[in-house]
Amino acid sequence: MPNKIFIGSLAVIIAALLWSLDGTFLRPSLNALPSTLVVFLEHTLGFIALLPFLIYFRGQLKNITKKQWLTIFWVALFGGALGTTFMTKALFMTGFKDISVVILLQKFQPIFAILLASLILHERFPRRFYLYVLLAIVGGYFVTFKNPFTFYNIFGTTGLVAAFSLLAAFSWGSSTTFGKYSLKNINYGLLAALRFGLTVLIMAVPALYFYSSALATTTPKIWIILIIIVFTSGAAAMWLYYFGLKRIPASIATLCELAWPVSAVIFDYFLNHNILSFSQIGGGLVLLFSVYMATALNRSHTITGTVIEGSGQGATLGFRTANIHPGHAHGLVRGLYDCAVHWEGHIYEGLLYYGLNSLTKKTCLEVHILNFEGNLLGKNITIVTERYLRLPKKFNNPQNLMKQMEKDKKSMES
Repeated sequence: MPNKIFIGSLAVIIAALLWSLDGTFLRPSLNALPSTLVVFLEHTLGFIALLPFLIYFRGQLKNITKKQWLTIFWVALFGGALGTTFMTKALFMTGFKDISVVILLQKFQPIFAILLASLILHERFPRRFYLYVLLAIVGGYFVTFKNPFTFYNIFGTTGLVAAFSLLAAFSWGSSTTFGKYSLKNINYGLLAALRFGLTVLIMAVPALYFYSSALATTTPKIWIILIIIVFTSGAAAMWLYYFGLKRIPASIATLCELAWPVSAVIFDYFLNHNILSFSQIGGGLVLLFSVYMATALNRSHTITGTVIEGSGQGATLGFRTANIHPGHAHGLVRGLYDCAVHWEGHIYEGLLYYGLNSLTKKTCLEVHILNFEGNLLGKNITIVTERYLRLPKKFNNPQNLMKQMEKDKKSMES
């Protein structure tokens, strides 16, 4: 497990460093081209590079459901076409003088991802999440403007740059949400290939219809830069990111992704001599801290303990639970979680609840294991949380509790 986490973390860090070099060193050389054409060309070359994954894993295509095809199309549309176009447009509008601002504002991406996961995948988050979102918004405002009290800049070029940056963050955040769903039963290399291929189809009409003349005048130097992007910050970085994300928890991935804005600010200073103001640096620190803490609320927790005697209520209601002493819930936010239960080499799906039992008025830590028959009393089990589903609720009678548990099982399956 440690080697798996180390390798996954290293892959995400390398991908983040490559993304930093893209904005500060590579993409400025393409500002003579329309952003739409840049996105089309880099994804076309990237799809060619990823084509071997599509060929090798083509057998997995039959496993993709209609719902997954829709999510993969969303990933291509927002993560590939729109997200990259917004990002490129924001960088071009700055004249590459405020690259650090654009990169730092991308850290809103995890917040958008979590919010969309809540709305679409029915994931939930604790109340503290809203506080961190508010702090992130304040930090993002101070990052955007060198003089944060000059409000007229909001409607000028700086405001437009911030808007395009946030649109890119939303696009990539939404593609992260759907990308996780899309990876359920296909290889990460195949997902990357499909993402790039569908993006090419989406961008072909606007790029070739409106900018075919610009394509005809593309110089050899630009083609070389595009090829370098494919094998660094483009297809290669995306493959590395999916490779790493498959092996590490989201909270660790978010921490590793901090290598992107931090290194971008450093590269921007040494390569472009751009310096953030003190208020921007302070806002950037607040933004990074808030985003990490907001994401950490949804991190995976591992709980290992011995099953103890419970109140017996679960069995009487038809939902048997395995109880563990609440002292094992280190750092766990109170509420209900989708989880995996490990016991004697087997893995079972389950629902973990930590909080006050409204019927016994006692704090409990209990897991309802799906598709399991047996007695775990006195046995050691390991529980790994996956999604935060909801806050604790109070119930006046067992019937209302049973109705809620049925809803919880449905939300787990969605």
